[in-house]
Amino acid sequence: MFSSFKAPKSWARYAVYADRSIIVLNKPPGLICQGSLTNGQKPRDSDKFNDLLHDLKDHFKLDNLPYTVHRLDKSTTGALVLAKNIATARQLAQQFQSRTVGKTYLALVRGGEKSFPTKLGEIKDAIEINGDGRVSIGESCDAEFAVTGWELVASSRKVPLSLLRLTLHTGLKHQLRVHLVQSLHTPILGDALYSRKSISEKITQVIRVPEHRVFLHASRLTLSRFKKVGSNKHVRLGIAAALPADFVAICNDAGIQLDATDVSGGLFVDDEPLGGYDIEDLQGKWLRPRRPAASCK
Repeated sequence: MFSSFKAPKSWARYAVYADRSIIVLNKPPGLICQGSLTNGQKPRDSDKFNDLLHDLKDHFKLDNLPYTVHRLDKSTTGALVLAKNIATARQLAQQFQSRTVGKTYLALVRGGEKSFPTKLGEIKDAIEINGDGRVSIGESCDAEFAVTGWELVASSRKVPLSLLRLTLHTGLKHQLRVHLVQSLHTPILGDALYSRKSISEKITQVIRVPEHRVFLHASRLTLSRFKKVGSNKHVRLGIAAALPADFVAICNDAGIQLDATDVSGGLFVDDEPLGGYDIEDLQGKWLRPRRPAASCK
């Protein structure tokens, strides 16, 4: 899968935000979020995470490699945070463990507006890992409680496709993919692992769907951050990673309207959009140019 994935000349191009202690990337599809031990052998083309860490270290002039505090699936794109130092890594890891990090995803799913009983809802189905490593809804003692919030953002009038905004309340392996296909019965476009049914010709005759591409995007991460000065030092920092170009193109072809921030990305402080590019109290800076509004229908 993702055999065509090629490492860029500079991994730093994927950095969208950085401040005194964190770096946030807009992860491309096909990247495995962990380094590989190769025992002197040539690394796999699709596993360049070690190169990414070294490139970021050089680009941001760090004393050490950035620290990983969470992961995204190989096929998932979007916001991935790295810590510049061990103290921040531990603090962020505690936030992820205590589930205080806000995690919002966007997914293109197979199913029109009539596929959904309401405009929004919550899935509370436990999931478990099977013997083959796949995940499914389960009721055994080994099943873990899992909660996914979902909102129907828009549906196409041309093809049976819809855009969902998902809130990941628990972070279990393949939770979103399993909840959508087994609980909501709307598989993510391109997810052949959990939906063996081929994509309908009603879709493929209108839209070109790339092979080996799962249209699930980590749209926004919201973290607790602390300013050095001021009476109220705690802020909730939201980093929105721009949707990939192929995701935007399919939405445009299907007539699914996108929010401008979802297309361009951006920063939020205490849930309010930041008008500028800098957050002086955190020595933070938005690193990517804004996409023009014309990219969003």
